Amino acid sequence: MNNESNQENRFNLEDFSRKSDAFYNRIKGELESKFKGKYVALDFESERYWIGDTTTEALTKAKKEFPSKLFYFLQIGSPATFNIQSIISRSCLKPKYDFAW
Repeated sequence: MNNESNQENRFNLEDFSRKSDAFYNRIKGELESKFKGKYVALDFESERYWIGDTTTEALTKAKKEFPSKLFYFLQIGSPATFNIQSIISRSCLKPKYDFAW
């Protein structure tokens, strides 16, 4: 496999986070008025989101529809918002993404 092809298949965490944040900012008003304090799993590609009382609940809902996707999480309306991506095993990521472990 050549370097150019290898670069195209790499997962770009910065791009993923930036696009996820942009999607959240578009729907922030709606989410904060209805779900403040809950957790959201975001998928900017499909422009879908799933709400839960915990990240696990939001992830479970999201994985029912997209079992092998990565999701972006945050607590809605929290001034100390944190971000995590769904955690799946390395063996699941390796074939699809070229991470440097």
